[in-house]
Amino acid sequence: MKLPSLLFILSVLSVLTAQAVTPVDLLAGGTRELSVNTKMAEFAESPQKDVLVFKKAGKYSGEMRIQFTVEDPAQFTALSLENAPSGHRARLNDKPIPLPLEGMSYKTIPGIPSALLKKGINELRLNWKQTVKPSKVKKGESPVLRPAKLSAAKLDVQLLGQLPSTLAFQTGPVLGHAGETFFTVSCRTTLKAEVVLDCNGRKYASAPALIHTFKVEDLKPATPYSYSLHARLAAQGKDLVSTPEYTTRTLPATEPFVFAALGDSRTRPKEWAKVGAAVAKANPVFSVFVGDMVTDGRSDSQWDEQYFGPAKNYFATIPYYPVIGNHEQNAPLFLKLFQTPGGETTWSQTVGPVLLIGIDGSKDWSKESPQTKWMEDLLEKSKAKYIFLFSHYPAWTSGGHGGLTDGLPKERPIREAQTILMPLLKKYNAAAMIAGHDHFYERSEPTNGVTMIISGGAGAPLYGKSKTAEQQNPHSKIFVSQLHYCLFSVTDETCTMKAITPEGEIIDTCQWPARAVK
Repeated sequence: MKLPSLLFILSVLSVLTAQAVTPVDLLAGGTRELSVNTKMAEFAESPQKDVLVFKKAGKYSGEMRIQFTVEDPAQFTALSLENAPSGHRARLNDKPIPLPLEGMSYKTIPGIPSALLKKGINELRLNWKQTVKPSKVKKGESPVLRPAKLSAAKLDVQLLGQLPSTLAFQTGPVLGHAGETFFTVSCRTTLKAEVVLDCNGRKYASAPALIHTFKVEDLKPATPYSYSLHARLAAQGKDLVSTPEYTTRTLPATEPFVFAALGDSRTRPKEWAKVGAAVAKANPVFSVFVGDMVTDGRSDSQWDEQYFGPAKNYFATIPYYPVIGNHEQNAPLFLKLFQTPGGETTWSQTVGPVLLIGIDGSKDWSKESPQTKWMEDLLEKSKAKYIFLFSHYPAWTSGGHGGLTDGLPKERPIREAQTILMPLLKKYNAAAMIAGHDHFYERSEPTNGVTMIISGGAGAPLYGKSKTAEQQNPHSKIFVSQLHYCLFSVTDETCTMKAITPEGEIIDTCQWPARAVK
């Protein structure tokens, strides 16, 4: 074959491939019409159907209607709605567009049934909001409204027709809790698909969905296993997309082993990527994260942009135990994607000689609450040599969250941690409480008490000490405002903790002896 002919064929194949994986914008070429709500209608006029001109400052809202034509709805596997204003429900052909999870806000709404389309003319209706403000001017000048008008073209909404070839893994794989004979995995796909987990020749299949969870069982303790994920559409019958092969380990039955604890990565994905990569390189048998993973947990896109995307290897190789923080906003996605022991935001698990307790510190932890009674019962029955409590909210802190009122912390979760949980941990000779919330590393040693560690340096903007730090926390032994994570080395007789920067600098170390067990 002559070279020009080969180049021509390759170029054609390239174009066809690009076309195959590119979703179709169904709204391109459609007609758009804006309307304003009746309350503000006298202050906005429409010289054109797709443009509104504002006459007065204020908060406006209204509706945009887009009519578009579809010749063959059956060609699309599903639809996705891009850049729709949040806080409302869009309608397609007068039927509400479903959200994957109620209570979440979406930059992209995936998995919309293509059955909502019809052959011929279709109509998409959605709400819009706009705040109009007068510009700052010098004395004697007339203010100018900003924006002066709203154009439908500025509302960059797209309704994409998804083809089978657009199927991809949106999130994951994300490992969850594990044990001596099992590990768990979750992921998300961009289309409702079947996913098959392949682990050393064993196959586990999920039903068609956007979120997929697996439990791989009947394994050997402290043993590495390789796995990969493969997604396909039920109608296709073949894998369309796969993940790389990853390796993880089941948990050990006995010591020695190393685990990690860290928290507060939100808002700065580049810094979180550094810390996540360092933890993955350290290769602990599991990792506990003490909350504030994203800026706003109810914003679906932030989970991939700020958390999962920057640290893929961390999530795919290390069993992961999450503790919910205030920035997670009790997001519905949290327990759908994270697999915890017992499937709740408060959980416990014994790993070898270590009892791990993870709690939702925002709940009621007063003395007679059901949660506190549950914890005391757990502590009383435990035969573990080392007990660690993980919460997002510390008991003692030199940071801004530790402000006092009448000598006690203003924030209820911190006050209850200090007055209820810490004495309970002391009663049963626990090793330490580990938390985040304030963005730094701090170790406190209350007199005749339990070690308090704040590990809030996984990437979020770092904090310094508050002006009243000495009054808030007279027990502080070391305070460092740096990115870091903590590694706990467990043996039969001692557990040693090192706080480490992503560059490998050890900023603190401490040790606990095994507690006497009756």
